[in-house]
Amino acid sequence: MSDLINYLSLHFGTFLFVLVRIASLFISFPFFSTPFVPSNVKILLILSFSFFILPYVSTSIDLTQLSILELFLLILKEALVGFFLSLVAFIFYSITIYAAELISYMMGLTVANMFDPTFGMVSVLGRLFVLLFYAVFFFTGAYRVFVGVLFESFKVLPIGSFQLSEPLYQFFVKMGAQLFLLSFKMAFPFLIALFITNLTLALINRLIPQINIFIVGLPLQLFVGLFLLTVGFPALVYFVRGLVEKFIEEFLILFKVLGG
Repeated sequence: MSDLINYLSLHFGTFLFVLVRIASLFISFPFFSTPFVPSNVKILLILSFSFFILPYVSTSIDLTQLSILELFLLILKEALVGFFLSLVAFIFYSITIYAAELISYMMGLTVANMFDPTFGMVSVLGRLFVLLFYAVFFFTGAYRVFVGVLFESFKVLPIGSFQLSEPLYQFFVKMGAQLFLLSFKMAFPFLIALFITNLTLALINRLIPQINIFIVGLPLQLFVGLFLLTVGFPALVYFVRGLVEKFIEEFLILFKVLGG
């Protein structure tokens, strides 16, 4: 125990910045920022990763040699590195949410929303898609790439070396476009089927005005939507798997962009 205390006292400055980078990444990462992970587990994970990564960090920082402004700027840089690394995961998390919201709107499920602490009010279908994304992310082993990049980030991007650049800006502009494109691709088969259902109901309403379409239409839309989700669930899992693979690719690209 005394050896650990002596080691931390000698490398406290480096440990502080490692802790800031990892804490900002874990706090803003979609899965770890949810109530699924208890607060004590989050703190334990952040401290554990910081202890394990510290011996691999070659940069040594003495806090006594830094002014208050320099200390603040270094902490801000490390927090931004963790935030940008987790932002890619948040964008792909948002893709599943947005696709689910499009489908829920066409099914009429938006009236049954629930509160998600990470994304505000979402539909029940949105929570299902998010849980599916989490399950595929862990079952495919994609988390191992995430942990590996976290370790390598301190070699490729040493403490205090982060700089905002135009390639970083262009990367996130491209990712913003990918968010809407991939969301629409994910929801497109369901939207087409539900659109045809709505069009059929509209034609029936014009041809047979005696039928109360409002009473018939909402249960029919729910039935069609749930039937499509049941039949197309394997295809949905396959698409989410491709989404996770795309996330890993973009995550590695961002890692290279941050490292220059």
